[in-house]
Amino acid sequence: MIKDVKCFVGGMCETNSFIISDEDKNCIIVDPEGRYEQYVNYIKENGLKPAYIVLTHAHFDHIGAMEGLKKELGLPVLAGADEKTVLNNPNINLTAAIGRPESYEADRYLADGEEFTVGSMTFKTVFTPGHTCGSVCFICNDLIVAGDTLFMGSCGRTDFPTGDWGQMAKSLKMLKELEGDYRVLSGHGPETTLERERRTNMFMR
Repeated sequence: MIKDVKCFVGGMCETNSFIISDEDKNCIIVDPEGRYEQYVNYIKENGLKPAYIVLTHAHFDHIGAMEGLKKELGLPVLAGADEKTVLNNPNINLTAAIGRPESYEADRYLADGEEFTVGSMTFKTVFTPGHTCGSVCFICNDLIVAGDTLFMGSCGRTDFPTGDWGQMAKSLKMLKELEGDYRVLSGHGPETTLERERRTNMFMR
């Protein structure tokens, strides 16, 4: 079970990154952006045991600290299977657009519906293309890690390479039709709940 969610806000796009941990201090790092040292320091200060770096998608502002963390902590990177194209191509992951073109690779690519377990936490991978071709959400109990698929009152833009509004609309509809309510951690802006977005988000109507 999830015990704690630590949010970091950083980078030129004020990206939300998360360290999600259980009662035994096992944890994952989600979409690390900014200086990798901030995650390392938090992990060491709290005695956490990181297992993976997990990506909702591979735009430059969600992977800026990934390589530093891989080197410092020796962590494997997990991403959705369809996001390989984005990771590999600097013009699609937008590192070329900011003048630092880089090609990356995940250590493990997850299929739609595939689960992975860290300590007492089991995360389900849910394909939610639209913002990128391989965007995913991760669901654990009553928590959705939504990346740039769903925001409070909005959703991710679809005008970047591999973005597609038709796919985004289908992904939002799928999330809307999930049973029950969820706490939603978004890639930018405040956290929200799925029920709030069902009621108030024009893109989910």
